[in-house]
Amino acid sequence: MKILLFVDKLFGGGAERVASILLNHLCEKHNVTAVIFNDKLPSYPLNPHIKIQKIAIDGRFRILHPIERLSKIREIIRVESSDLILSFLVEINNYILLSNIIPRKKIIVSERTSIQRHQPLWISIPRRFLYKMANKVVLTSNDDYNHTKWLKNKTVIHNPVIFNPFINHNNRNKIIIAVGSQKRWHIKGFDLLIEAWKKIAQLHPDWKLQFVGLNNNNYISNLAKLYKIDNQVEFLGWTDETDKVLQTKSIYVLSSRNEGFPNSLIEAMSQGCACVAFDCKTGPNEIITEGKSGLLACNGDIDDLAAKLQLLIEDENLRQQLSVGAVEEVKRFDKNMIMKQWDELIEDVTHNKQW
Repeated sequence: MKILLFVDKLFGGGAERVASILLNHLCEKHNVTAVIFNDKLPSYPLNPHIKIQKIAIDGRFRILHPIERLSKIREIIRVESSDLILSFLVEINNYILLSNIIPRKKIIVSERTSIQRHQPLWISIPRRFLYKMANKVVLTSNDDYNHTKWLKNKTVIHNPVIFNPFINHNNRNKIIIAVGSQKRWHIKGFDLLIEAWKKIAQLHPDWKLQFVGLNNNNYISNLAKLYKIDNQVEFLGWTDETDKVLQTKSIYVLSSRNEGFPNSLIEAMSQGCACVAFDCKTGPNEIITEGKSGLLACNGDIDDLAAKLQLLIEDENLRQQLSVGAVEEVKRFDKNMIMKQWDELIEDVTHNKQW
């Protein structure tokens, strides 16, 4: 089968990682082409059999970008003559569905953040109509599934965990780790995390808060300096060995204002970190069993987050208990099981004569 997968880029980010995993899996049985809209090289390993096409947009006339993008997408769909189109991320999904009106190829679009997350009107309004034209819409959480009463052609496939399970309570540093690009500090709630850490940092001078991810914005580092806790805050930058980094940390914290289905959380759990997360929309409460595989703080409640972090810092037995529970919990998201769900969905879509 010939499959086209459209995604904005294959560099960094949870959606890009899932796209890369899916591409590597599909190319074992199918002829797969990835179409991207960014010149950066892929940051995740890709099978050399995967063909990559880049869509470049002329930067001179911004107002014409949508028309140019649609035209180039339509041309690729026409030339490649694929049996199935896959598309990741809402803005790309809208373009692909609009480009597919005439050829009417079978198409699966995938939301990688919460569909409940606020989007500009020029994205959210067309989505309400265009998504009904897809053969299937893949959502990442049951919360999103229940929320989208207007969408009938939907299904849920969670993100996969890619790391092998790791439990070792020795050699864990007194470090709280958060993961994400500093450019996305507001979505990731890193300002809320710094506020929480400010409340308890001086009580635990031997502990540090570390951020892993692209260090492409100074807002959070400046906030740490303002609160005079910068000696207990570190920025490690991007790494392609997140698993090895997580294996040496004691606590992982997810302070996001909203999520899709947080890859970094299931990755941290798989590597035996004791985890605490805001009970934000969407994902954390479908991943963590409270008190067994992690702790959930009231969404956006800085005091509660600080209290949960302090509890974990001061109770090593609880950290170890949650570590064991976390590794067991995320077996539900084993990569092979998740890829099997994608296989079954693709089989259903491509062989269903009604679509």
